[in-house]
Amino acid sequence: MGWGKSIAIIGAGPIGMEAALEASDRGNAVTVYEAGRVGEHLRRFGWVPLFTPFGMNSTEQGRRRLREAGASLPGEQEILSASDLVERYLAPLSRLPQLRAAIRESARVSAIGREGIPKSRGIAAAGDSIRTGRPFLLRVQGDDGGRFESADVVIDATGVYGTPKATGPGGLPAIGEERLGGRIERHIPPLRVEAASRFAGRSILLVGCGHSAATVLAEFDEVARERGGRAPADVHWVHRGRAGEPVFAEITGDPLPERSRLAARANRALEARWITPHPRAEVIRYADAPGGKIRATLRAPSGGERPVDVDLVLSLVGYRPDTSLYRELQVHLCYASEAPMALATAILSAGLAAPERAGDCLAQASHGPETLRNPEPDFYIVGAKSYGRNSSFLLTIGHQQILDVFSLIESEAPAQSGARTSAA
Repeated sequence: MGWGKSIAIIGAGPIGMEAALEASDRGNAVTVYEAGRVGEHLRRFGWVPLFTPFGMNSTEQGRRRLREAGASLPGEQEILSASDLVERYLAPLSRLPQLRAAIRESARVSAIGREGIPKSRGIAAAGDSIRTGRPFLLRVQGDDGGRFESADVVIDATGVYGTPKATGPGGLPAIGEERLGGRIERHIPPLRVEAASRFAGRSILLVGCGHSAATVLAEFDEVARERGGRAPADVHWVHRGRAGEPVFAEITGDPLPERSRLAARANRALEARWITPHPRAEVIRYADAPGGKIRATLRAPSGGERPVDVDLVLSLVGYRPDTSLYRELQVHLCYASEAPMALATAILSAGLAAPERAGDCLAQASHGPETLRNPEPDFYIVGAKSYGRNSSFLLTIGHQQILDVFSLIESEAPAQSGARTSAA
């Protein structure tokens, strides 16, 4: 049973929705703020199959609630696409009577503070309790022009997919990158749907060497094979791997068959003539080129530079947390990963700080409630954002984080006030 607190959950993705269900079941007043639609980030790569089965991407509590409501659910071992997870699980959750009124779509929280007290006042971590019990102040932007709203507890489950990394050297934007606008795409596009209409006869600069880049190469290769070797586009591929070495690791006996299948498909595609690899190269500059093209200047490991003219840049170099959301709160972040320091330290101790050198992420366990505490009382970061720039996060870890957070919430003294709203 909860303490009847007003809880603001930011983000209606897989972790935000499960957190809302847990908060409601424990008797709290819940508001979920979502800048887009329920499952917005998943919808952006909706056609992509997920590696983990449905049972790992949902909770027993959520499945039970939906069955009670008469919903037909996927099998726990079924592999869904990202959009399937939204339509067959998250969207039905959002329609449950206990959550329907709590979810506010097209409501972006742009900043969080404390009512009547600036960030610099009261150091809660040093034993100063002046910040404890003060309502949070949320700056909410929506179709009505915006307002300030308040809550006793804030859970940030916004993820990282909305803040892509840059393509240039050292993690910086390449010169001219900001001017590319829509000519640089930073999420996996619907490749099969757009193969003919958007990519046919064009050239692409693909930057990245993770699973997203592997998906692009594998899908283009499938289209090319269906067309007798004619690729939907010519691809210049900039990646961190060394020439002659495998780029996508194929894990022997991989417990996630879809992951293993993707690596094999992508590695097979590397033999194609329509790919021009640029191993260990860096993009240092973008400029306009004749014919409406983009001239990308690549710097080789030797230091030499090479211009490449393309029609589109597809940047799949990963994502980072948007820390501006809690700039006015006292949050101690890791200087490397930008994850909350206590959790980042636990991740480092578990050997997961460098995924490329660590074991399989499936072997990890939750790091415990205390790693989710922040110097700011009653403020919690969960989900992919809690791992910062580290890509080892799993939804099953996020599900346990929710239980850990509520164990912390309920260990504190009861709040004396319910939900409050003040129009700006």
